[in-house]
Amino acid sequence: MKPTLFLAILSLLFVMGVSAQSPQYSIFEALEKRPKPGEGGVIIHQSEGIKRLVGTRIDSDNVDLNNGKTFIKTMGYRIQVYSGNLQRISKEELQNLQSKINELYSDIETYPDYVAPFWRLYVGDYPTFEEAFQMLRELRKTFPQRKNEFYIIECEIRLPLE
Repeated sequence: MKPTLFLAILSLLFVMGVSAQSPQYSIFEALEKRPKPGEGGVIIHQSEGIKRLVGTRIDSDNVDLNNGKTFIKTMGYRIQVYSGNLQRISKEELQNLQSKINELYSDIETYPDYVAPFWRLYVGDYPTFEEAFQMLRELRKTFPQRKNEFYIIECEIRLPLE
């Protein structure tokens, strides 16, 4: 997805969220408010069909519903914190590390993955490399014995819409 299209979608979602939090005005009414003397005004000529669509969610391939929460799927970054290919112990090591991370950072999602013969564990959903790098430094401080195993990957991430 191109960055400008992504920013346009996020801006629209933000405007929809702001208008949903203040139900006394729609975005059209807020823009068309009566100007004070000496100020200009905005007049919007819009069909009622379009006005009804504003603020409603439309199903799409990049929208994910999970446990009653809505996420948008886009490209971003995650941190790979584990990779192992020893069939008997890698899954257990992954689960132990995942539980430690979930205990210390309960607000960060962890994503176990198995693609034969590798078990991998990814952490977080970061829209920018800088955010991922900041968390990478934090994880390296928390798990100094594993710091050389951690690195940032670019992949599809899920960002909450609420």
